[in-house]
Amino acid sequence: MNSENKFQNFWSKKINYINNLQINYNLKKTPFSKFENIEFYNLTFNSFDNSTIYAKYIKNIKYRTLYPNKPIPILFYFHGYPASSRNWLEKSTFASFGYDVVAIDFRNQGGLSKDKSNSSPSVFGHLTIGLDENIEDMIFYKNILDTLILSRIVTSFDDLDSQHIACYGASQGGAFSIMFAALNKSVTKCISLYPFLSDFQTFYDFDNRNNAYAEFTHHGRWFNTKGENTKSFLNNLYYLDTLNFTKLLKCDVLFGISNLDEDCPKETQDKVFNNIKSKKKKCIYKKYYHENIPHFNYEVFNFLLEEK
Repeated sequence: MNSENKFQNFWSKKINYINNLQINYNLKKTPFSKFENIEFYNLTFNSFDNSTIYAKYIKNIKYRTLYPNKPIPILFYFHGYPASSRNWLEKSTFASFGYDVVAIDFRNQGGLSKDKSNSSPSVFGHLTIGLDENIEDMIFYKNILDTLILSRIVTSFDDLDSQHIACYGASQGGAFSIMFAALNKSVTKCISLYPFLSDFQTFYDFDNRNNAYAEFTHHGRWFNTKGENTKSFLNNLYYLDTLNFTKLLKCDVLFGISNLDEDCPKETQDKVFNNIKSKKKKCIYKKYYHENIPHFNYEVFNFLLEEK
C-alpha cells in the first residue's frame, strides 16, 4: 500500500470511529444573548477521551425569520496558535452572510478546552507533545478528532444545512480549515490563510529558532541530538501534515499567501496550494508577513457570497 492510501485509510478509520461514538454535549445561551437577530451560546462536549471541549455557537435568528423554510448553512471558524476562538463580535460578522457560526477552542491553548492528560494549559509545545510516542498522544491529532465530533453535534441541530458547510482559518486555523474540509465531505467552501503544520519533512531541517516551529529546534537539541529518532516521529507527523490533507479536498478553496512570512514560509504555503486538485483561488500578498491582511477579508466576503 502506498503512502497516500495509508494516509487515507488511517483517517477513514478515525472518521468511522468518531461517527460511532455516543456524544454528550451541553448548549447554554449566554447571559448577554439579548438581541432579536442573533443568539449566542456556549457549547461544551465530552470528547472521545472524555476531555472537556468548548466552542462558541452563534445562531442566526434574522435569517431564520426572513427564510423560514430554508436550511441555514454553517461556518466553522478555526483560530491561530496558541490562541483561542477569541471574541464574539468577530464571529458575528459571518452571521451577516446567512451562516450559523461555530468556533472551537483547541486544547490547552488560550481558551477553555482542556486536555484530560495534560490538564494545565501549556500554551506552546503542542508540536512535540507525544512526538516520540504514538500519534494518539499528540495534541494536534486530538484536536482533529475534536473538530469531527463538533461537526457531528452541530449538524444535528434543527434548521441547519449539513450539506453546505464553510470553514475558515489563518495559520493554525488555516491548517485546520484544510484538514476539516478534507475529512468532511459536506464542506463546500474552504478558506485558508498561510497555513501552519505544513511540509514537516522539509521543515524539520530548517533553522527554526525564531519562528512558530521553534519547538522542533528545542526538541532536536534535547531529545534527538544525533537525529536517531527523526524517522519515527516524522512518520507521526506525516498523518498531521496539511500538505497530505490537500489531496482529499473536493470543495472550492480560497487560499492566501503572505510573501514575507517567517513563521509559515512562502515555500511551504506554495507546496500546500499546488497540492490542491479541486477548484481553487490564490491571493498573494507580497509585502505582508505573518499578520492580519485586510484585503484578504475582502476576498473572504466575496468568496462566501458566491453561489455554490
